[in-house]
Amino acid sequence: MKKRVLAVMLAAVMVIGLVAGCGKKEESSSSDNGGNDNGNKKLKVALVVNQKFGDKASMDDLAKGADKAAEDFGVEIKKLESAEASKFEEDVRAMSKAGYDLIVTTYPYMTDATKLVSKEYPDTKYAAVFQTINQGDEKFENVWDTEFHGEGAFYLGGYIAGKLTKSNHIGFVVGGEEPTPNAEGNGFMLGVKAANPDATVEFSYVGSYEDPAKAKEITSAMISKGCDVIQTDSGASNAGVVEASKEAGILCAGEISDYYDTYNGFYGIEGIGFGDTVYKAIEMVLNDEFTGGEHGIRDLTNGGYFMDWDSFNRFADDNAEYKDVMKAAIEEAKKMEEQIKDGSLVIPFNTDVPNWDKIKASAE
Repeated sequence: MKKRVLAVMLAAVMVIGLVAGCGKKEESSSSDNGGNDNGNKKLKVALVVNQKFGDKASMDDLAKGADKAAEDFGVEIKKLESAEASKFEEDVRAMSKAGYDLIVTTYPYMTDATKLVSKEYPDTKYAAVFQTINQGDEKFENVWDTEFHGEGAFYLGGYIAGKLTKSNHIGFVVGGEEPTPNAEGNGFMLGVKAANPDATVEFSYVGSYEDPAKAKEITSAMISKGCDVIQTDSGASNAGVVEASKEAGILCAGEISDYYDTYNGFYGIEGIGFGDTVYKAIEMVLNDEFTGGEHGIRDLTNGGYFMDWDSFNRFADDNAEYKDVMKAAIEEAKKMEEQIKDGSLVIPFNTDVPNWDKIKASAE
């Protein structure tokens, strides 16, 4: 009789333990997804990019933003390189068919594919980074597209370059001929003019954001003309600009990526919030605040661009020859940054091909 009672008691304990265990497992599942999982379904995000990862520039920053969202929110991230134009539509459609809730595409090259596939999958959301889709008469209610205006940040970079040059000869190297890079070049030249109207600015396109060899060739030609400060805005091609600058012993600055460990003449970074845009898109979906059908502008006022002042100060602290002039330039540039943010200093979004003679001749 005692054995029977004991057996019944043990069985009851096992049942209670199983129930408790099931309860803990369910709670853990909710916690893993940060509580933002629409029930038991984890949000699935596909990042489909038109260039290769590992560029130390925009592609890596996009991936960084997606990874941060995965860490913070517990979302599932798929990263896909769609490096050939012929594959854009196929790859975006494949991710849509696979059931990803949000698909992020990059740059104007992927706009046609994004438009077409978003119509085929109206229940899927799309974040079109650095694209213009919802500005025309037709609205895509499941697409949030963002344009980047960097003229303000590059104006500040140009001001600093104008103060640093000793030869009064500065170079600006851009990856491709596109509206925003053109506006950044014009903003840069206006900044140089404000700091040093006696300077001259050379300007050139690489023709690619993935051709360091061509960028190095262009930079070397600028140096042979007397440039002692070079600003680059060319993605993975930046590596060639830095290499040529290092060989010649002149100063250079760039966007997004830090090359200071490669060359201590690399004096600063204009940051671009590509990764922040991916993170924001994911956050909007999770919070049920996705602004489909709208076109956004990302600039210096909202985190689309930012000045990495730590990188400029690091150069000043490590280089006695330029310390005083750099510190003074940073102080002035920070004041102008606040003026740009509050609207009292307006840098035009001029998408014409940058030309120093035109900038120099323009009214203040």
